[in-house]
Formats: sequence, C-alpha cells, structure tokens
Amino acid sequence: MIELLILAGAVGSPPVDSALAACRPALERKAQGRIASIDVEAVRVTGSWVVIRGPLTAFIGMAPPALGSASTHHLIRAQYQYICWVRAGRVRRAVVDPLQ
Repeated sequence: MIELLILAGAVGSPPVDSALAACRPALERKAQGRIASIDVEAVRVTGSWVVIRGPLTAFIGMAPPALGSASTHHLIRAQYQYICWVRAGRVRRAVVDPLQ
C-alpha cells in the first residue's frame, strides 16, 4: 500500500513528466504509430537516470498510398508495454513489447 502512495506521488513529479515527454517520440518510432494513450506504472530515479515503465496504446495506420491511389483509413489499435531510459534529458534506450 505504501508503494502505491509513493508511486502516485512520483508520477506527477517533474523528472517523470520530462522523461515521459522525451520518451514519447522514441516510443512512437518503436511502435511505428501514433500514441493514443500512455501510462506510467513504475519509476526509478537513480542519480541523473530516470527509468519509466508502463502500458501504451498506439494507432498504427497503413503505409502511404502509391501516387494516384486513394488512401484507406484502416487503423490498428495495438497495445504495448514499454520501458524508457532517460539520462540528462535525452533518451538513451527505449523498448516496446506487444502485450499478449
């Protein structure tokens, strides 16, 4: 119970918010789509490192159409689990794994 209270206090903290903002573009590239929702379930702050982990939902669209062709509007709603390592405001590593 105490861990949840500590985590709840940490989720809205500035290092976590800035880490999440830095991780978002890297996670979108890894998921190959636009992030629809993202949550932070776990945070570890060690020195200048911030490691965040949690679920994300991405909308994955089809590839751009060939010249002269109409585009389709099919979207795939994919769910992933992510981990992102940030040091000194820069993303050092990001991992995205599909949820099963």
